[in-house]
Amino acid sequence: MREVLIRSWCSLGLMLVVIAPMTGAWRSFKVILTDIDFEANDKIVEIKMDLRNDSGDSRLDVDIKTFQDLVDVHFVVDVGLETDKGNFSTLINRTVNFCKLMKQRNSDPLLRAVYDDLLKHGNLFKECPIRRGYFTLSDYKVDEEMLPSFLPEAKFRFGLLILTPKNEMIVRCTVYGRIDKSKGFDNLKRFSLG
Repeated sequence: MREVLIRSWCSLGLMLVVIAPMTGAWRSFKVILTDIDFEANDKIVEIKMDLRNDSGDSRLDVDIKTFQDLVDVHFVVDVGLETDKGNFSTLINRTVNFCKLMKQRNSDPLLRAVYDDLLKHGNLFKECPIRRGYFTLSDYKVDEEMLPSFLPEAKFRFGLLILTPKNEMIVRCTVYGRIDKSKGFDNLKRFSLG
């Protein structure tokens, strides 16, 4: 009897270990990137971006070539949701010193989490100053698990402006997309429950 009980508990534990990660990975929405607009200061950097939307998944590739070492770079980040057609209401607007972000892990937890997610998909800048060379972001897909589950179904804009200490533009990039609730687990749950 005791041996049967131990086997049952081990089987249950094994099922939880196998199934739990799968259930935790479902999200009630999908993030779909629709367009990217960017410009680069060609004296400092060369950038190529490729956005692909394959079967409901948005993937992004970025190739970066820096022509010089970049010291004390600042990021200006702007995130907004569309309120009226073409008009966005800003939710987040902040300026971050990249060197401080790299040296102090807790300096800006939100941007640090996003940057750590980006680092999983290429060989982006891992130290400051940013060295002259080649950097890539390959097959990047937004990790919906990082985002709060209560996000509304809406179009959004993510703006990134990278500046030198003298406020000279290095890169300006705006990513447009939408949060689609029809493509997530919530829709599947409603369908299967009737």
